[in-house]
Amino acid sequence: MIRVCRSLSLGGLVFSFLSLCQVRGEELPSQAAPPLAPGLPPANPNDGATAPAAEAVSPAQPVLPPLQQAPEPLAPPPGVQVEEFVGHRSYDKDGSGWGWVKRSNDPWSAARWVVLEETPGGVVAPWRLLNKKRTADNDFEYRLRGYFAPFSVYDPHTDEFLAVFVPERMEPIGPAAAPPEHPGPPFHRVRLPDSTSPVSVTDPNIQAPDALR
Repeated sequence: MIRVCRSLSLGGLVFSFLSLCQVRGEELPSQAAPPLAPGLPPANPNDGATAPAAEAVSPAQPVLPPLQQAPEPLAPPPGVQVEEFVGHRSYDKDGSGWGWVKRSNDPWSAARWVVLEETPGGVVAPWRLLNKKRTADNDFEYRLRGYFAPFSVYDPHTDEFLAVFVPERMEPIGPAAAPPEHPGPPFHRVRLPDSTSPVSVTDPNIQAPDALR
């Protein structure tokens, strides 16, 4: 306990008062707070003490294959013209088709299940430009320029003839839900080819490709 004597001078009283405040743990205000501007709320003493909220992390963007363009314009057979199409890649574990292709203005119900004709040094199946897995671009859509070939190819895995699409340009759009009319590859009638298989038929419009995509 600190006692203040009556005989102390005015200066001593001030010194004793300051000492008493320090002993009791009190602090003297150094400066009065400035008046608030009209219309502003009082300052919150906790403002600035809270750490900023963590920024939302956006999900990883899918890796798109690069745009492909044939080194030279296509020269389709007589009666066939190059057009604009939309393609939906649909991996087929039971067959060798590439996906569904339709003309730009047609509904998906008019899409055809196709084999993609690849050209070495030109346009190839986009999955080859990703991680080399056939499923790399499953359920991706593409803007296509090309034509339907006037011949079909035989798929020995499913014993079927498939339409062929010849691309001149393939521009990836990105992931997309499968069309309701074609939620996946078509139904296949899988069996082993034999002597009665259509592959034995001689037809100039039927070609056996080196590899199906």
